[in-house]
Amino acid sequence: MPLMPSPAVVRVGGLLTRLAAHPTGVLTVTELARQAGIPRATCNSLLLGLAEHGFVRRDAALRYELGPACIVVGDAARAARPALGAAAVHGEALARARSSVVAVTMTDGEQTRVANVFDFGPPFGIRPRAGDAIALAPPFGASFVAWDDDRGIRAWLDRAQPPLTPAEVARYHAALEAVRRRGYSVTVATARQPDLAAALERLADDPDAREARRVRDEAIRELAHSEYLAAEVDPHAAARLTQISAPVFEPGGAVTASIMLLGPAHEVTGAEITVLGQLVMAAATRATNDIGRKSTTQS
Repeated sequence: MPLMPSPAVVRVGGLLTRLAAHPTGVLTVTELARQAGIPRATCNSLLLGLAEHGFVRRDAALRYELGPACIVVGDAARAARPALGAAAVHGEALARARSSVVAVTMTDGEQTRVANVFDFGPPFGIRPRAGDAIALAPPFGASFVAWDDDRGIRAWLDRAQPPLTPAEVARYHAALEAVRRRGYSVTVATARQPDLAAALERLADDPDAREARRVRDEAIRELAHSEYLAAEVDPHAAARLTQISAPVFEPGGAVTASIMLLGPAHEVTGAEITVLGQLVMAAATRATNDIGRKSTTQS
């Protein structure tokens, strides 16, 4: 029989994920049990076990928050992925220099997840949060997938729902080739982009919000069959830029982190997008070089 994950471990992971979605808040056992969909007594037992090891902390009002042991584990996880640390250094420098919002993203199974956010941008615009995740499926994650092998690219394309048409598959291949040629990916806003952003923000606060989940899934389906992921960039045409992402390479050549510059809240020309793209790529290249130097020193 195939091995199955431990139900208790799955539940513990769910509880920690929900607490991480409220890093500055606290939740009661009742709230956590409702969000996780488990009996209150079971939830309480799991939380007591986590508290014993310092992964959660309970206050005088019997409310829970993440505990100090999570910091130790988080630091160890970052140390195991040097691309994240290097990308954070140069991502923050880029955000400061451009007075903009820059995020460091990473691969997490069949998802991409935000690891860091550096917010030096204007008061309005898209604001991702650390921990936000989205499926690694068209049109998302091109800065990771473009350098994958044929099997990895095919698996990425196959995750689109509903399935892509042959013409759409060809368009995505052309877009990924453009990403490799430029060194960075570009996405442009569509009519559904605001809906998706609002739904993701709602789900970050409440992972079980059904309406937000429905809007998210519907928007992603539509974006997968749109030209959200840009191929060629016309230097003279104006567009509303969503984001530009450039890969950070590990010494073995794998892409496990990406530096993402969020677009301004106004239209820009293709020529301006190219300038911004080169700045993002330069930051990612410096991060890649830092990893290479560190790896050489350690060896």
